[in-house]
Amino acid sequence: MQAKQAYNRFTTNLINNTTNFINNNFDFNIDSNKQLQIKQMPLMQLELFAEQSFQKKSSVIITMLNDERFQGKFISRVNQNKYVFKVSDAFFEIVTLDRIKSINLV
Repeated sequence: MQAKQAYNRFTTNLINNTTNFINNNFDFNIDSNKQLQIKQMPLMQLELFAEQSFQKKSSVIITMLNDERFQGKFISRVNQNKYVFKVSDAFFEIVTLDRIKSINLV
């Protein structure tokens, strides 16, 4: 029992230390996107469209900021800004509204 607890503490510490190291030493938010001025639907409009599409189980096309397009349905709401999007029976995408350019009904 004590060995298992020590192993769990070791694993937790290792994960926390690795995460802290990555957060402190690497910048994954490259500022080049801020210079591009990508046209995006207002966040409040995206929230409204996503919520309505989710409630009505409507089929939609979402366009991401990198111009990737997915056709499917919002099947689950994680929080106000994050949804699970079903593209096919084998492919699900977790999308955050701030990474979506537009939402269009099919």
